[in-house]
Amino acid sequence: MADRVYIETRKPSWWTEQHTSDWDRVKGALKRDWEQTKADFSIKSGENLNQSAADTVLQASGAEALPVDGVRSRESDAKAAVKEAEKARENVERESVRASEISTKAEGQITRERIELSEKLSDARDELAKEQGKATDQRVAAQVKAGERVADAREKAAGGIAKEHEKVERANARREVAIGKWKEAEEVVRYGYSVRSQYPATYVWDDKLEGSLRGEWEKLDPGMSWRISRSGIRRGWDFADQKK
Repeated sequence: MADRVYIETRKPSWWTEQHTSDWDRVKGALKRDWEQTKADFSIKSGENLNQSAADTVLQASGAEALPVDGVRSRESDAKAAVKEAEKARENVERESVRASEISTKAEGQITRERIELSEKLSDARDELAKEQGKATDQRVAAQVKAGERVADAREKAAGGIAKEHEKVERANARREVAIGKWKEAEEVVRYGYSVRSQYPATYVWDDKLEGSLRGEWEKLDPGMSWRISRSGIRRGWDFADQKK
């Protein structure tokens, strides 16, 4: 109910119940396609629904019934199951290789830092041994100085290791962001898909159309700028063209 209110408050003046009905059907098809895409990329939040591009188009047009959430479009036959298993194995192998490379790189960096630390510790000990042959006052000062160098070397080594871990975390974060979230994308795709019905089948996307849509989008004040929303709106427009 909350989602329905959110959509209704941002509908254009030409919006009808038919647009709502058409979009609800298309939204279900695109959402299944979205889940399948994430599953194909081995994202934990995705769900393998055996959803093909053809299934998405047929479901969006109403030519094929939209399955219940979580139900696959079709049961995999033996060959498809083998292919799917092989694809899953390849994905696991790729992720394993990538993880191994990252781990090897991090371990190499850690090893280098440890060697450098060991060398610095050795140098500090040598210097300390030399200072011990001097007067007592000088020995105390040398011990303090060597201790500072050891602490500094350890801090630098720890900083280098932390940076490598940060690189791994940033890489994982970028991958998740690249997939995106359905709820954030739905409104702009819905608008592009539905607005296509307001123009003849032969009408093409051009600068004049874009200017008109931009003006309407900004009046709707959806909380997302045209620059950020344009690609999603265009995607919805192009998907609607595939059905014509």
